[in-house]
Amino acid sequence: MADKELRRMNRTELIEIIYALQQNDKTLRNENEDLRRRLDDRMIRLENAGSIAEAALSLNHIFEDAQNAASQYLDSLAEDEKQAEEILADAEKRAEEILTDAEKRAEEILADAKEQQKRIRQECIQLMEKAEQHASEKEESVNQQIRLLLNKYPELREYMRREMQSGGEM
Repeated sequence: MADKELRRMNRTELIEIIYALQQNDKTLRNENEDLRRRLDDRMIRLENAGSIAEAALSLNHIFEDAQNAASQYLDSLAEDEKQAEEILADAEKRAEEILTDAEKRAEEILADAKEQQKRIRQECIQLMEKAEQHASEKEESVNQQIRLLLNKYPELREYMRREMQSGGEM
């Protein structure tokens, strides 16, 4: 908004702007919770994946979606913070009481945004660690099954040895 428009606003209008920012913050929180639920749903699907290839493919999509969601959320928070700073600058010129209230609210929003950002990053790290552990466990399981098959079927082991010596692909 232009400085002239903000100067012409009375206290009620400024409070309405602050209220609108609070509603936007609430909407962003709800969106964040929805994204968390979607991420949890994808983790359940990942745990049910039948092979390492499926798990790796699912992980790629999960991490891309999580990164995109986090980027969008941070962009939205940055825009909200910019709007709050503009309102606070004009409110300082208009009334000291409005300035005090607006500064307190802006600090709360910023602290909450930083805490949410920290939590989201920690959740992403934990999800990545879980996914890596799951993939490693699946790989070890597949390797163990291959060893069992090779021990059970010596002719298969001999065939694979010959193929590897001749440079052929399996």
